[in-house]
Amino acid sequence: MRIHRLPSRQTDRDYPHLRKKIDRNAKMMHSSGMSAHATLLPTEKIQAIESPPMLYKPATPLACTVLRNERLTPEDYSEDVRHIVIDLRDRDYVYAEGQSMGVMAPGTTPDGKAHRVRLYSIASPGAGEPGYERAVALCVKRVVYETEEQRMEGICSNFLCDLREGDTVPITGPNGKNFALPADDETDLLLFGTGTGIAPFRSFLMNLHSRPKPYGANVHLFFGSRLKIDHIYANDLNDDLLKHSQNERFQIHSALSRENPAQKVYVADLLKMKQELIEPILDRKNFAIYICGLKGMEKGIEAFVRDYLSRKSGKTVEDGEWAELKESLKKAGRWAQEVY
Repeated sequence: MRIHRLPSRQTDRDYPHLRKKIDRNAKMMHSSGMSAHATLLPTEKIQAIESPPMLYKPATPLACTVLRNERLTPEDYSEDVRHIVIDLRDRDYVYAEGQSMGVMAPGTTPDGKAHRVRLYSIASPGAGEPGYERAVALCVKRVVYETEEQRMEGICSNFLCDLREGDTVPITGPNGKNFALPADDETDLLLFGTGTGIAPFRSFLMNLHSRPKPYGANVHLFFGSRLKIDHIYANDLNDDLLKHSQNERFQIHSALSRENPAQKVYVADLLKMKQELIEPILDRKNFAIYICGLKGMEKGIEAFVRDYLSRKSGKTVEDGEWAELKESLKKAGRWAQEVY
């Protein structure tokens, strides 16, 4: 809805027809419950790719075989990140892009209970991990906490990272329905990931590039890591993401926070730098935002959208209103986030 503004130095007496139009627009927004900011955002609900229901629960996990365990960071690098391929042949486990897989580490807790299920975003497209008859891949970082007094290892991440070809892994799921891709090819996609949060976006890009009809909208992936060597799926060890960024409609923007000590660039910083590329997408009002990675990264993305709305409307977006706007985007399938 377009709001006409009166030229400065003029009064509504000079432009009575504009005053009537402004009043009419204000009444329409009030009666519809929409704020000036809401009119700048898409409201139509996205038709998403259907996410299969959970097939295997923790009480009845599915035992599968490991086909491959590949390190995605150099051997001498402090961060150990793995690409783990799991065999799904002769299994009825089906999933869609954006879903997670549960893994149950063997053993029990100190009080004798089974370890709780850990969820990992699936890194493969729904059609299966490329290069295998039928398989699925997970992207896992080995979690280690060290203090002066002790060293603590993440139970499930270390179990997965230590798996070898032929080992058995108990899985559950698939889990999640909110991180689903649009079924059409007209929705612009703004993807934001850090670290292993890149996993679902690998599956997204592989899906989009495998469709019979080329994806017709823009796709911008903002990917944050510390260095080029831990820019997983986009470094010398594995360049799967780069294979899908050879089109001007599919762009990857790398935020490397430690590559240049003199200039630490995070995802939110890079987003501001690319404002001229992203704002036209927001203007078209047919976009979906997906965020996956470290908790807190969403704040910078929210601030960018709020600033955009404030500048377009000439009015600040207050905290309460933003919470409502963000919730409406979520309900429309246009804002999905998984942060941890």
